[in-house]
Amino acid sequence: MARRALQAINWSALAERIPETEKAALAAFKSKSDKYLQRVMAHPEALPKIDWTYYKNAIATPGLVDKFQQQYESISVPYPADKYTADIDNEQKETAAKIQKFIQEANVLIGNAETELNRLKAMIPYEDMTMDDFMDAHPTVFMRTDKVTTWPHTEDSQEDVNDDTPDEENH
Repeated sequence: MARRALQAINWSALAERIPETEKAALAAFKSKSDKYLQRVMAHPEALPKIDWTYYKNAIATPGLVDKFQQQYESISVPYPADKYTADIDNEQKETAAKIQKFIQEANVLIGNAETELNRLKAMIPYEDMTMDDFMDAHPTVFMRTDKVTTWPHTEDSQEDVNDDTPDEENH
């Protein structure tokens, strides 16, 4: 069996990446991790060797120590199989792909925002615009003279003028 304890964790890099509200939880986790690592390191990496000749000379029953030695040496405690590293690696690859997708989408949004910003910078300043310039710059906002509207001049506040059904209250 091999000792498999991670001895080098960059705690300062972790502390830089977490919000201030989680610093106390990170400190508690670091304390637990350090205590666990200290307990693991306190034990030797391999089990101490048993001096079987000493026990053969000290115990009078013939064959008893040989039987114990044979049973002891036949015991094999397997190290648990690593079932999670592959899953973690796959999840890391999926997360990296999601990050790349997010970066591409963000770059598209940034490009659109830069295009809009350049359009606004190229536009005539509002204080220098005529009403025709404003109507050309904002065709959906400008109050159209060919369509009569009522205050507050928003689409949802307008009655449908083309509705030919008479009101029941007036008849």
